[in-house]
Amino acid sequence: MHKFASALLFAASLAASAAAQAVVITIDGNLADWGLKRNGNANDWIPDPALGLVEGVNWKVEDQTGGANSFLNPGWGGQAYDAEALYVHLDSSHLYIALVTGLSPDTITNPALNTYGPGDFAIDFGRNGVFEFGIETTGPNAGAVYRVDQWAYGLWDVNGNHNPANPDTGHPTSIVAGTLVGQGQLVYTTSAFKNMGIHKNDQHYVIEAAIPLSVFAGFSGKFDVHWTMDCANDAIWVDPELAAVPEPGTLALLPLGLAGLLALRRRTAV
Repeated sequence: MHKFASALLFAASLAASAAAQAVVITIDGNLADWGLKRNGNANDWIPDPALGLVEGVNWKVEDQTGGANSFLNPGWGGQAYDAEALYVHLDSSHLYIALVTGLSPDTITNPALNTYGPGDFAIDFGRNGVFEFGIETTGPNAGAVYRVDQWAYGLWDVNGNHNPANPDTGHPTSIVAGTLVGQGQLVYTTSAFKNMGIHKNDQHYVIEAAIPLSVFAGFSGKFDVHWTMDCANDAIWVDPELAAVPEPGTLALLPLGLAGLLALRRRTAV
């Protein structure tokens, strides 16, 4: 057999094997495809090794329990306001996010009643405190990605004191103003489930999203994916790394370039 044909068969075999082993993430609020479980023990939070996620970089768990007088960080609020775990996975086309929280998506923001609803995902490229992008988590535009001009913030200052007039800008809550740059898939589950982690009776909800990498064209490197609720009682973030995303025009030329390379291969492989 021709060496080039043999090489093609070998490459095809490797590609088929990789495809068979690849983890397919479906945006449905069921985190079994992330490898997460509901067995009532600490190992429930550990993601599938096939995803290649690094603890502290791609995923973080801060599950705790308690009532309204429990300290969360940077504020107070207990299980109902607990940001419990965050997972981020990247493939060649999408950013995948999975968040587990004790906060129901039906929670409204009404300071007079001391109740605060979910915030949006905030993304900070360069990890310099400038959260350039936001992903809506609730409402008719859930999954919409914005280049953010203005964020809302929570109730707590940088020292953890209740100080709504001088909030910690390191914990943006919800998008106030920005420019729509794309649309992803996002599900925020409305039915609570239990038996995840060691606090077996605590209720949990899931926010799961898939965002096309094309919305981040021109941005690369380490970045924070951050989430908190509108009061910022509890915040969670991870800091994975994104390779440079080609500009849309470059992406359009890619198939043409591949076709040209194949034609050149056919002309020279005789």
